[in-house]
Amino acid sequence: MAAIDLQGCVEDWKNAVAIPIRMKGDNSRLTEFSLHVSRILAYPELDIKSTSQQIDELGNRLSQKVKTPNRLRPTQLIEEINDFFFNEVKFKPNAHDYYNPANNYLNIVLERKTGIPITLSIIYMRIASRLDFTLFPVNFPAHFLVKYILDDQSAEIVIDPFNMGRIMDDYSLKELLERSYPRQNMVLTRALLGNATASQVVVRLLNNLKNSFYESNDLERAELANEMIISIDETNPYSVRDKGMIFLKRGQKLEALATLSKYLEMHPEANDADTILELIRQIRSQSK
Repeated sequence: MAAIDLQGCVEDWKNAVAIPIRMKGDNSRLTEFSLHVSRILAYPELDIKSTSQQIDELGNRLSQKVKTPNRLRPTQLIEEINDFFFNEVKFKPNAHDYYNPANNYLNIVLERKTGIPITLSIIYMRIASRLDFTLFPVNFPAHFLVKYILDDQSAEIVIDPFNMGRIMDDYSLKELLERSYPRQNMVLTRALLGNATASQVVVRLLNNLKNSFYESNDLERAELANEMIISIDETNPYSVRDKGMIFLKRGQKLEALATLSKYLEMHPEANDADTILELIRQIRSQSK
């Protein structure tokens, strides 16, 4: 595999995604931004426009099927979208190979019709938009969701595109939290169901990939994914920490020391502060 031109890729990313996503934080270009993740990290020849059109063609098929969406209640529209998405087009969750990095590449999810919550949700939202049915991304802990907000803002409908478009009530949301974070007694708050920005969604996608690259010792791509996150959010403390960990894994101890120290300055109450402090002590003792 050819070496990555880190500087060139990051510059490409800034022009294609980081600058526009910071200037206009809505979700109208989320599909495009997600495809640029695929292009820069794995598929340099990917045609963003053509692949986006494939998704919109699915939306057009749905709009031909549902002739008068404005006459349907939101729950009826969700049923129509689910029937099309899961039964007709046959998208499905990739539960058996969940942590495969390919599940984070929107073009591959579109091709294989299988993915994880975040990528299935991005396509699901885009298809629903062709019915003028606006869904919002929800950065729920450990399991990405989408939601519909009623016109009068009085209530919202939370949907799980990883689970056949199931409508989630408070009980099922709490159950999902407990399954993801056993014995931590996490409280279900409305803040956990807030509207996610395009930046937050793309950063979550990149974090998934960065973790996969790091675990497989692909430090070049781990570093690139991390720099792509930093270009969107320069104050992200976890990306600063991960930058330090990549330096350490490469044996660049002085760079690791400076970067990990910066992380603790940014986030002194971090859950892993003791672990990072011990690493810093070890680096210092080895550098004497």
